[in-house]
Amino acid sequence: MYDKLKRVFAGKPWTQEQTANWERTRGEGRAIYVARFAFWWGTLMVVGMSLIVPYLNSQPFRVRVLLLNALIDYPLGILLGFSIWSVNESKYRESLNAK
Repeated sequence: MYDKLKRVFAGKPWTQEQTANWERTRGEGRAIYVARFAFWWGTLMVVGMSLIVPYLNSQPFRVRVLLLNALIDYPLGILLGFSIWSVNESKYRESLNAK
């Protein structure tokens, strides 16, 4: 059972192009990566949760909801950015060890 789960979640090894892309991203630094990720992910979530969802539910726009979503989504984006960075770093190291 564990082997089946490991095969599903381990994914395919990185290609040479993916490794090169990560090396370029890695060269810019972790702080820049996390800041960009938090900005883009947070903005998409704030727009989606504050503007699109109320529109689809026929509710009025509320600034309070927008601010609450921003206070939640941007810090969450920072945490997700750090976790995705660490996952990509481990995959990068695996791809270097596989060569």
